[in-house]
Amino acid sequence: MATSMASLVRDGVLLEIADQAPAPSKDYCQLLITTKEVVWRWWRITLRKGDERRCFPGETRESHDDFLNDEVIQGDVRRVFGEPTLEHALGLCRGHVDFITRVPKPMLIFLVSYLELEDISQLAQTNKLFREICNSDELWEHVYERHCENVTEEMRDLAKDVGWKSMFFTNKLQLQVQLRRQRGRREDAGDSPTPVH
Repeated sequence: MATSMASLVRDGVLLEIADQAPAPSKDYCQLLITTKEVVWRWWRITLRKGDERRCFPGETRESHDDFLNDEVIQGDVRRVFGEPTLEHALGLCRGHVDFITRVPKPMLIFLVSYLELEDISQLAQTNKLFREICNSDELWEHVYERHCENVTEEMRDLAKDVGWKSMFFTNKLQLQVQLRRQRGRREDAGDSPTPVH
């Protein structure tokens, strides 16, 4: 299992973030954490004439354990990227890697579609990623197809207008009314009605 989880880490990269340091500094910094090391890079940027010769980029590489004990680089990370990013970086170096968020989104949607409805609702409350997935049209299309037989093209067209989640929670009588209205709008527009199976 560890091998397959490790394969979710692209090129061994656990975190890669870069940004300009807050004012008054204009330095550009990058934090890269791999499965083996922590790399801190900086590019000094100055507008003062004559200082450009001293503006060489710099780099520090150290093991996870060394980073956990390096208060100087931790302070730099906190100053440039903020406390939440530092805490996340420290967690990664302690081995707290959240592999589930590294699963490709289409695969997560497919997996979540097999959950019970109550579980989908609870999962949506865990974080931003799962809130987005649990409310996505792609997920509810899978759920709808899994629970309802004979999904017609007419129903797919209606889902484009109202959304698959809305379709799923609409009772059959209301759904028939909406389908008739949609068919009427099409006929008024001169489109030929799609046959219902």
